[in-house]
Amino acid sequence: MIKIFSCGLLDTNTYVVWEERSKEGMIIDCGVEPLTVLRYVEEQRLKIRYVVLTHGHFDHAEYVEEYEKLFREAEIICHEDEKAVLYDMEANLSIWGKRPRAYDCKYTYVKEGDVLSLGKGGIGQKSGEECMNFQILHTPGHTPGCICLYNERDKIMFTGDTLFKRSYGRTDFKYGDSRLMYSSLKRLYSMDPGIVFYPGHYQSSVIGDEI
Repeated sequence: MIKIFSCGLLDTNTYVVWEERSKEGMIIDCGVEPLTVLRYVEEQRLKIRYVVLTHGHFDHAEYVEEYEKLFREAEIICHEDEKAVLYDMEANLSIWGKRPRAYDCKYTYVKEGDVLSLGKGGIGQKSGEECMNFQILHTPGHTPGCICLYNERDKIMFTGDTLFKRSYGRTDFKYGDSRLMYSSLKRLYSMDPGIVFYPGHYQSSVIGDEI
């Protein structure tokens, strides 16, 4: 199950994703005011296991400290290569917002190939068919530690700012790299056609269709 929240001038998406049987869930990106998400989580009686940052820019990480306090049992997930962005006000673009700062949380750092499992298991443990398993794909370019989360069984993927419908993330910010972005996009385009992807901004689409 997937619930989408969008906010702000940049139409930043925050996702709540959960496995229906166990009610275990995760929140992907923290750009939406947290009490809005908390109300929904409580209404659905979900247990949030992970709060995931696809990358460290302010429109995706603005409320990460607040989410950490509200969902105390959840692990705060990001890629190990994103440290430089999260702790640098220029790199995380918070100097553009109302609260310039480093995003200082107790992070659990993941890497390419790690798996986040909802329903059973944990990081790095790919569980059975009754679970929702999301493989971490390291897709640098927009930032060094950009990640996508791919569920092979259901053919869904959360792409952050790596891939949008008919577009992709900028590479002209600090630590951006157009060559790495080209490699990341090439990798995504080579995956199974028909994967529904949910981006960090705007609406979902299908790889191999309306990209």
